[in-house]
Amino acid sequence: MRLGDTIKFHRKKKGWTLTELSAQCQLSVAQLSKLENGKSNPSIDSLRKLAGAFEIPVSTLTLTEEIPSISPVLDGEGFVVRWCARGDDYVTVRYLTLNRLAKMQPIVLTVPAGMSTGNSKSHPGDEFFYVLEGCVRFFYGADEVFDMRDGDFLYYDGTVAHHWENMSTKEARLLTCNTPPVM
Repeated sequence: MRLGDTIKFHRKKKGWTLTELSAQCQLSVAQLSKLENGKSNPSIDSLRKLAGAFEIPVSTLTLTEEIPSISPVLDGEGFVVRWCARGDDYVTVRYLTLNRLAKMQPIVLTVPAGMSTGNSKSHPGDEFFYVLEGCVRFFYGADEVFDMRDGDFLYYDGTVAHHWENMSTKEARLLTCNTPPVM
């Protein structure tokens, strides 16, 4: 089931019109209509607002019901959302699996020059972090800092607060993999 169908399913399950859902999640009727019709991709914040209104986990909105034996994601595919906006710039998050039963969550992040994820946060499980392109400063715990470039990677405990920033004047691309999936 695609995201728009899932949103519509949960809205109808609650017996809400688009206007009523808009009041519950603080997203405009026009935006909700675009999401339901597959004409727009939501930000992570929008997904969280929708999930909160429906009283369900975000993953219930974004992950499919099918259990494929293999999950190929071709170039240009995947579930794409915007995250961590700064003016007109934002980090693009491309989820490379949409399988609800996946034991890990690979993600490609495209990070504008100078962008930071802000305050350190933690999550359950382990994470793998690989710099595909660019220069990234990675902050781990209270006092560990790593400057990373193309081909550098980390494997770490996600329960330790962490964040990162693109230190260069060029866009950076990162591959991360969380286990278990955190979104």
